[in-house]
Amino acid sequence: MKKTLQTLLLAILTSLTLTATLSSNAVANDVLLDKVVAVVDDHIILKSELTAKMYEQAQALAAQNIPVKDAQALQEKVLDSLIYEVLQEDRAHKIGLKVSDEEINEQMQKIAEKNNLSLLDLRNQLNLEMSGGFQKARQKIKQQLLIQKLREAEVISQAQVTESEIQNYLKRQKLAEKNVQVRLNHILIELPESATPQQREKALAQIKSLQKRIQSGEDFSQLAVRYSNGGKALQGGDLGWMKESEVPTFFADAIENLKVGQVSNVIQSASGFHLIKLADKKDTSQVDEVTEYHLFRFIILSDDVNRNKIPTSLMKLSQSLNSMQDFQALSTKYPDIPAEVNANSDLGWRTIDKIPSVIRQDVAQQPIKTALPPLATDKGWMLLYLDDKREINKAGEDQTQKAIQAIRVRKANEMFDLWLRRLKDEAFIQIKQ
Repeated sequence: MKKTLQTLLLAILTSLTLTATLSSNAVANDVLLDKVVAVVDDHIILKSELTAKMYEQAQALAAQNIPVKDAQALQEKVLDSLIYEVLQEDRAHKIGLKVSDEEINEQMQKIAEKNNLSLLDLRNQLNLEMSGGFQKARQKIKQQLLIQKLREAEVISQAQVTESEIQNYLKRQKLAEKNVQVRLNHILIELPESATPQQREKALAQIKSLQKRIQSGEDFSQLAVRYSNGGKALQGGDLGWMKESEVPTFFADAIENLKVGQVSNVIQSASGFHLIKLADKKDTSQVDEVTEYHLFRFIILSDDVNRNKIPTSLMKLSQSLNSMQDFQALSTKYPDIPAEVNANSDLGWRTIDKIPSVIRQDVAQQPIKTALPPLATDKGWMLLYLDDKREINKAGEDQTQKAIQAIRVRKANEMFDLWLRRLKDEAFIQIKQ
C-alpha cells in the first residue's frame, strides 16, 4: 500500500477500527468497558470514542514527527475537540444544513485521485482494511463537510464588508505583483470575555514563557499541541495555506517581515495572546486564460462492474450521444433508475483541475457534443457528456465579488476562535472523568 493511502486510511478509519475492536472485546468478555466521559446538552461522549480519537491523534502527530510528551494534556485537548464536534454538528442540524451524496462523492473522488486510484479501487481498498470501511469513510467525510458548511453559514457569511474595505482591497491587489500564499502555525493562550487584570497578566506570562522556550530551541508544534487553546492545536497549530489577503488583520503586520521558519513577537487580540510561525510561503500566480468544460453525467446502476471490460452495448450507447436531446433521452431509456440517482446530472462549467485526474486528458481531447467511454464507479457505469467548452479570462472575473469573499474569509479567520468559545459557553457541558 502506498504511504499516502496509509495516511489516509489512518486519518479516516483509525478511530472507527479501534472502537470496533473495543466493542468486540467487550462482548467476548461479557464486560462493559464503556462509560460516559462527558455530557454535551442532549448528547454523550463515551470513553471508547475518546480512546479511539486519542489513538488516531497520536498517530497523526507521529506522522508529523511531533511526539506526545504529555498524554494527559493531549487527552484534554482531544476531549475538547470531540465536544466542539458535537456542538457544531448539533448546531448545523438545528439550522437545517445538509450534505448531499454528490458532495460526498466529489470529496471521495479527490481522495482517490491523491492516491492515484480510481473510486472503485479506493472503495475496495477501504473495505479490505475493515468491514464497511468505504461507507464509514463516507460518513466521516459527511461530518467534515457539515461542519464546514456551518462555519460558512455562521462565521464567513456573517462577516460584514464595507465599501471602503472593498476599495482598499482592490487597490492593494492592483499594486501587488505576486499572488502569495502563506502557511502559518499558531499558538493561542485565550482570555475569557471581560478578563480581569490578573487573568491578563497570567495569560501574558504564559505566552512569553512559550516564546522563550521556542527561542531556546523547543519545537513550536509540540508546544502548540500541549498548550494552545486555538482551534488547530491538535494539528500542531497548523492553520494551513491561505492567501495573504485572508490572513487575520492582527497577524498580517506581525508576519510581514518574517522569513520562513521565524516566529512573531507576542500578538494581542480580543481572543487572547498569540504567537505565529511562518511555516512556508509560495507564489501561486497563474496564467489568465483557462479553458472550462461543461459536463453532464448519467449513472446506470450496476452491482457487477468490471472496470477492465466495458459492456459492448454501453460503449455503443456512449458513442450514440451526439446532442443534449440524446443525453436527456437516457432517463426515458432507463425508467427503473430512481430519479434521485441522476437528479444532479449537470456538473456545470469546470476547469481541467476540477476534473478527476484519470480522465483529464480524455476530456481535454474530447470533441464537444459527444460522450466519453463509460466509466466504472462504485454505483455502476457513468456516462459523461461534454456539451461545450469555452476560454475565459480569469482577470476579467468580477473583482468586487472576489474582494468581498476574501475580506469575509479574513474576518472569519479573526472571529473563528471567539465563535467556537461562545458556542461552548452557551451549551450545558459536564465532564465526568
